Amino acid sequence: MDAFALLDGLDGDGDSVLSPYGIRRALDVVRHGARGEARAALDEVLGPDDIPAIRAEGVLLAQAAWLRDGYTAGPALTLHTGPLDPEVVNTWARVNTDGMIPAIVDAFDPDDVLAITDAAFLDKRWVKPFERAGTRPFEGAGEVQMMRVSGTFEHADGAIRLPYEGEELRFVAMLGDWREVEWRTDEGSVELPPFSIESKHDLVPELKALGLGPIFKPGDELDGLVTGPEPLRVGSVDQRARVDVDGHGTRAAAVTTVGIRRLSLGPPPFELIFDRPFTWAVEHAPTGTLLFVGRVRHPRERSH
Repeated sequence: MDAFALLDGLDGDGDSVLSPYGIRRALDVVRHGARGEARAALDEVLGPDDIPAIRAEGVLLAQAAWLRDGYTAGPALTLHTGPLDPEVVNTWARVNTDGMIPAIVDAFDPDDVLAITDAAFLDKRWVKPFERAGTRPFEGAGEVQMMRVSGTFEHADGAIRLPYEGEELRFVAMLGDWREVEWRTDEGSVELPPFSIESKHDLVPELKALGLGPIFKPGDELDGLVTGPEPLRVGSVDQRARVDVDGHGTRAAAVTTVGIRRLSLGPPPFELIFDRPFTWAVEHAPTGTLLFVGRVRHPRERSH
């Protein structure tokens, strides 16, 4: 999965944060319960191998599944399962991100029978903390506060690698777009603005563009995830993410939610309320002739 191609399709002109690892982990759960075209599409996009397990100090990962009453997990769904209840799911997200993602869902779709959630949380400190510096013009944003650190770092033209404590992870920043560079190690200094970003992404359009269209089509190719008679499809893939970078280090969290949806048996009952100006007619049904027509902008009852 091309993480930056996915980010390019989502961030528009604003700041954005995304966890491609969380997306891959959540979709890997779907892959293990999929077959046919859905499985082939997931293998193509995610790669044929299992998603690598990252174990590092300061990194916490969690997954869970949430089932609607009357449904049970299929043979390929081995995650802990709970009720498909927004309050319960939001509490799980809050606990597993140390409060950084307080809620991930307002309500589930009436046809959702299963939700898969993946949480990723990171809390890492720099090997060399930054010191507060002055302000500096930031292209497109005016004067912004900066922070500065000096030491021996891996760097390239317009790019820097900053190590966190523990050495398993590092922060990489590049001016402009992400690209291949030749790294070298030298003494120097770095100025970086502290920043905090929160994002909420509907990932379905971009995942379809990457080639995952088959998982969104109803059929029997996801029956390894849920037992039930109805055709199933992936109905939603959403992610909420946040990152805070300051002089001490980085805190980041993301929760990815994949909704598995049954094929609707019919549209829900509609409710139509004429609470704004409308046009009306009295129509002769056999011929379509309009006997009277009119508009209502200021409705009032007839006085008796």
